[in-house]
Amino acid sequence: MRIFPSRCPLRPSAAALVAVALAGLSGPLSAQGSRGGEAQPPLVPADFTSLPEDGTFGLFLLVGQSNMKGRGAIDLNSATDARILFLHPTERKWFVARDPLHAVGTPDAIDGSDNSGTGPGMSFSKSLLGHSPDAAIGLVPAAKGGVPIKTYAPAGDLYTLSLEMLEDAAECSPRPTVVRAILWLQGESDAMTEAQVAVYEERLLDLVDRYRRDLKNPDLPVIVCTIGSFIAESDKAKRFRFTGEINEILLRLPQKRRLTACVDARDLKGHIGDSLHYNSTSQQEIGRRFAKAYRDLLRQMAAPSSAPGESDVVPGN
Repeated sequence: MRIFPSRCPLRPSAAALVAVALAGLSGPLSAQGSRGGEAQPPLVPADFTSLPEDGTFGLFLLVGQSNMKGRGAIDLNSATDARILFLHPTERKWFVARDPLHAVGTPDAIDGSDNSGTGPGMSFSKSLLGHSPDAAIGLVPAAKGGVPIKTYAPAGDLYTLSLEMLEDAAECSPRPTVVRAILWLQGESDAMTEAQVAVYEERLLDLVDRYRRDLKNPDLPVIVCTIGSFIAESDKAKRFRFTGEINEILLRLPQKRRLTACVDARDLKGHIGDSLHYNSTSQQEIGRRFAKAYRDLLRQMAAPSSAPGESDVVPGN
């Protein structure tokens, strides 16, 4: 059963696309989804007519918690590219990508509200242009702040929602879509107790296996990222006591599952002032590292296999 009904709209005409784009240039605009009406960059509908008819549309699922959503400051004048699109999480329509991709609100307060800002998705996609076989890149944002990994369990709402969003992403596209990779940035909410750490690796491996099974692609790349090392160096360490252990589990993923990678961001010290969330500069670097990891996996997938048909589970693990 779907959590939300499909909201894929009728595709707008070229005239409608121009009208909306011009409206965005007429003055300040509070974008759809803006918490409390704070300003965001305008939403410009995707123009698929500008993309080759025979080109594919590569989809990248962004999942995890608040650092995947992003809490970095938003650049209201950031450059966009018509070949990089995002599925609005509530509108379920394709727009030209810009931060905040999760489109809930601006990161102006650290008060537990589910707001969003600059995350790794935009710099990831910009770094991927020219290194992808697709005519366009589609970002599907499905992260939620403050959630533990168990919310992505088999029957978990967020796991189900992420699959539904990929389904809507394909239905709303007039171009053929291919799910290219899963990007995961999560772990803070599981770094609080020994009991959580004890089951985190099992749950992470199961998550990789389920996405590959449910999306019918045993070779689907999955890339994870470490959580902030600055947490352990601050007063947040009393609450998030096991960040180091969570990072070690994330870093071990490529040893446990083939065609996976872990972006090591432990050297990045920039945060938004709360010793918990990466700032915009760190997020942009994380996005670039996600892109490099994905390109490396593409080369690995293109290389002749030394062990055809090998199991996804590494022997001895």
